[in-house]
Amino acid sequence: MRSVKTERRSSTLMGRVARVAALAALGGGFFAALAALILAEIKVEHAEDRRLTEEASEIVFEVSRLSDAELLEHVEKETEELERVNLRFAVHRGEVFFGGDANLPRLEYGCVTNDVRLCVVKDGPWSCVVAADDAPTLGLAFMVTILGGAAIIAALLGALTSRRLARWAIEPLVRLGERLGDAPMDQATDLGADDGVIEIDTLRKTLRDLLDRRADALRSARLFAAGAAHELRTPLTTLSGELQLLGEESHAPSIQDRIAALQSSTAHIVELVERLLVFARVGAAEAAEAMRHDAVELGDVLEQVCRRASRNVMGRLTYEPRAMPVVRGDESLLSVLFDNAVNNAILHASPADVRVVLDEQDGDVFVDVIDEGPGIDPRERVRLFEPFQRGTATRPGAGLGLALVGQIARAHGGEAVFVDAAGGGAHLRVRLPPWAPRPAKA
Repeated sequence: MRSVKTERRSSTLMGRVARVAALAALGGGFFAALAALILAEIKVEHAEDRRLTEEASEIVFEVSRLSDAELLEHVEKETEELERVNLRFAVHRGEVFFGGDANLPRLEYGCVTNDVRLCVVKDGPWSCVVAADDAPTLGLAFMVTILGGAAIIAALLGALTSRRLARWAIEPLVRLGERLGDAPMDQATDLGADDGVIEIDTLRKTLRDLLDRRADALRSARLFAAGAAHELRTPLTTLSGELQLLGEESHAPSIQDRIAALQSSTAHIVELVERLLVFARVGAAEAAEAMRHDAVELGDVLEQVCRRASRNVMGRLTYEPRAMPVVRGDESLLSVLFDNAVNNAILHASPADVRVVLDEQDGDVFVDVIDEGPGIDPRERVRLFEPFQRGTATRPGAGLGLALVGQIARAHGGEAVFVDAAGGGAHLRVRLPPWAPRPAKA
């Protein structure tokens, strides 16, 4: 049975905060409008009760001071007057109905709604109930209209302001991310002062501790690598020389093959030692800013690099200089950078072709090393620039080549990154600033 792999859609934190803010504005606007309508309805009802109570009080006051004959005449007159304003009333003396609308129920006190709004006022034995046939109310249609309008307005306001509010809310996190992105691998990192946001300040402290531990670990690894390389350099040089002399003597074919294999292994170890020494040197140069800053013809450097690399690749490597820029830096380190970049592409793209393109755009110098091999998983692109990280376990190497590429590029004020290749394969782009005279020290 085929398994269907579903990918979760990604979204930005600012987008999520903005959506939450918009929904909160929509809900807040709706419930605020609902609360306002309920309060308005209560206000209207209280005003109507006050009107009915005043009418009932006036009638009770008048009838309690009239004779029976005058009372009947007065009730008829009041009935005509109140009908003109859509009001009805009923007068009782004790338990006896005395006049008005006999269909109105008797009330003990207060105001109630019973098909119509009723209010009663009592004065001694007399009581008067006044009813409004068309009591004022906001009405269902009006309330629905107001609620809908409020929801629409709240949604519009939320849409207009939520992005700005979300940007303001996550601004400390964005600043922290920018500082973190510029953090060097093996130096103390300034993540800025606390923002006063507890969660972000806690995250900053955790990241600062993590970066400090990483820097300490890399410095320790660099010191160990440098020490081990220095200790191994002399005996390896001696061993390599002895094997070369031994290989010049006459031996049986099987012995000669073993000597050749030993020479190859020794050469590989010597190369690893040299890389470890360069790795330690680059780190020290970055930390002390003691690296040379000469004007270097980068085209000449790349031409020599490609000439050395093309000896064993039988036409698979092409060099395309589209400009001949001059950069500022250490020529020997730049040679190491591009030796590693080109040889890494040749090794991992085999048997596919490799192109090296030199160009200058928008004030920066770019060297693109493009191969037609299997490519690199996008999730691995950043990790491969870390020391002792390898992409494919079946390929030889110690995981220092791309680490040197990245460190030397950064030491020159540039960067090395993998970008999407147009036709598949891997595309390493190295950016370097052009040469400019260093400002004189005051």
